[in-house]
Order: sequence, then C-alpha cells, then structure tokens
Amino acid sequence: MAGLQAGSWRSHFSNALTAVAVLGGVVSILLALLVFTAGTNSNGDHLILKDLALVSFDGIVANNETSEFMVHIHWFVNSFAWEYPQAPEGVPKVGYVSRGIHFSSDIVKDLHKIAADLKLPQESYDCPHPGPWAEHCENVFFEAWRSFATMNGIPIYGWLTWIMLFSALVVCIITIANEWIIRKRPYWMRCRCFIGKRYCPRPTGTKEELEQLDDQVWDTVRLCYWALTAAYFLLPAGHGTFHAIFLPHFMGYIEERMPEGFSMNPRRNMKGEIMMWGAFVASTVSTLCMLVKWRLSRRPKGWMDDQSLGHLERSSGDEPDETIPAAPRGTDSNTRYTD
Repeated sequence: MAGLQAGSWRSHFSNALTAVAVLGGVVSILLALLVFTAGTNSNGDHLILKDLALVSFDGIVANNETSEFMVHIHWFVNSFAWEYPQAPEGVPKVGYVSRGIHFSSDIVKDLHKIAADLKLPQESYDCPHPGPWAEHCENVFFEAWRSFATMNGIPIYGWLTWIMLFSALVVCIITIANEWIIRKRPYWMRCRCFIGKRYCPRPTGTKEELEQLDDQVWDTVRLCYWALTAAYFLLPAGHGTFHAIFLPHFMGYIEERMPEGFSMNPRRNMKGEIMMWGAFVASTVSTLCMLVKWRLSRRPKGWMDDQSLGHLERSSGDEPDETIPAAPRGTDSNTRYTD
C-alpha cells in the first residue's frame, strides 16, 4: 500500500510539473508575440505598442522655437518606424522605413528615407560626404549625422534580432506540441535525422517499441526540448539588449556635433527588453520543471538487482521452506535427522 501511495504521489507531482512547464511556454509565447508585433501597425496617428520599442529618439525636423525635434523615431524588433504628430497637411503622421526581415542596418539611409517620406527638400538631407571642403547641410540633424563614423552605416542588425525571436517562437510552439504527441502519438517522435543521430534526443525504433518506452525516456526528450527553447529565447533577449545599450551611447557622439540646445533625446525603453527577458525566464522555469520531472523518473544504476536481492531476503526471512521438515519438539535442532 505504501508503494502504491508513493507511486501515486510521484505521478500527480509529475503531471503538475508538466502543467507548469506548458504554462511557462504559453507565457513565453505571449510575451514574445507582443514584442514581435509591436510597431507593425498604427492606430490613426500613433503606432501600436510603441512603448515596446527597444530604442526611441527624436530628429529629422527641428522646431526652431524650442530647439526640439518633432519627429519621433522608434526601433522595434520587427520594424523601424516614426511618428510626426505636428505634420502639416498632406504629410503622413506615421510611417515605416522597413518591417520584418528587411529591416536595414544602415541607419543613415533609413533616416534619409524618412526625410523623403516627409517631403523635405532633397538638399536638406542628401548631404555630401564629410571632408575639409564639403558644404554644410541645411538641416542641423543631418549635418550632425554627416560623419566618417556613419558613412558606411552602423552595426545595428535588426534582421538578426527578428530571426532569433521568430525562431524562438517556432521552437517553443513545437516543444509544447510535443507534450500532446508524446501522450497520444509517441511514434511520431521517432528520430528521423540523416546526420548527427547520436545527438538527437528523440528515440529510435519501431512503432511498438516506442509505445512501450517508459517515462524516463520521454522525460529526457522533454528536458532537451525545453532547454533548447530557453536557449532560443536567450539569444534575442541578449542581442536586443546589447544593441539597445549601444545605440543611445553612439547617439551621444552624434549629439556632440549638434548646435547647443539641440538634443535627439535618445532613450532606451525597458519594457520591450523586460518582456523578452521575461519570456526567457518563463522558459527557464519550464526547463527546471522538466529537470525535476526527469529526476523523479530516473532509475538509479543497479536498481533491478537491488529489488531482486531485497525480495529474496524477505522471502528467506518471512516464509519457511516447506520442503524441509521441522524438527520434533524436544529434540536438538543440531542433531542429524535419520530415519
């Protein structure tokens, strides 16, 4: 009875760990989707979820009365977009330089495209290359960006962050789907790798063999997939944070070239970063749950031998051997019995 109760406790606890792991995966997907879709659409004159932009700054059009820039530029994971709330009639108030995997790393060309969309005179932003005899730009913003450090663009690879986050979403969805497949269609989990089979966590064998595998084998598969999911969510979080730190610092160098009183107000928006790190933390919690579940189902080496020896000892100590007759009462048990 005690063994049945222990087994029942392990089973309920193992199922609870699986439920928590799946819940962590769902949370990771929701957080990543919010960051992934932020800045891809607009609601009238404003971008949707613009607070989830990794970096924001002002520029392009200067307000000569207040020495402030009136165009708000946002770098999202999935787009490079801008807002111009005080745009004159006939000029768009919201626009996109690029979206999705086409997001460029040459921010200077992207800024020129924004100026063209705002219908600014070409001579105000299409400045000549920097040099000792080069003429000054009419636009103070583009004059500051006309630097040898920005001639070939700056290393902001937005498309790489996009690929990393999209891959993490796909891997997490596959990992959650595996939970249903292991329970309902375990033979679908058979390893089909042509190369690197020794590194594949999926088992091999026939349909009948896969259906007879114990929990320890499947918990190993689960643990590998959840650990892979956490690693995939770590990549976009780390990559996005690095560039969110680098870009405002680089803009500090650009601001030094501007007239006194002008500022691009570069700011690092923490909400998008926190949500990407939250997706990583949630997937890590799921991985830890699978690790505990794997430890519960793991059998120590030699456990079958120990069980056999224990059974034999209990049998020899508790059950008399009926093949050997008992000695008559009153006789010495050490005397040899003879007919």
